[in-house]
Amino acid sequence: MSTLLLTLHGNMTLNRTMWPPYLYVYDDLLIYRKRKWFKLREATISYNQISGVETTHGIFFATIEIYSTGIENIKIRFVSKSIARQAKKIIDQKIFHSHAKHQTTPPANIDSTKNYELGVNRLKELLAKDMITEKEFENRRKELLKQVI
Repeated sequence: MSTLLLTLHGNMTLNRTMWPPYLYVYDDLLIYRKRKWFKLREATISYNQISGVETTHGIFFATIEIYSTGIENIKIRFVSKSIARQAKKIIDQKIFHSHAKHQTTPPANIDSTKNYELGVNRLKELLAKDMITEKEFENRRKELLKQVI
């Protein structure tokens, strides 16, 4: 279930409309809602579809513009400056986390396991050539195992 983090809406008087645009910021998506006399436009946008957020601060109010990859850009004018800053901060964090999910990094366990296997194979070769004793083999194998764990 999505959790509502923030609600933004433009000033009704300065936007010259009875129904200012609303932006609902949830933890996993954004909902943009703009109403006119006989129609309602509602768009749901996930954070991985957002390419950027821009705020423009005036003397009393701010404008927040959200650039998305799917639909047209969302622009909400005459928003409180403090709420616009807070919304930009939240959306930027959510964008970063959603884009960071898609980057794959190889787990560190694979490298350490591979090093362990190579080390044990090398020790077995040395043991087979009688260059180390059985006791030395066991001690070094335990040391390699400790490095993995």
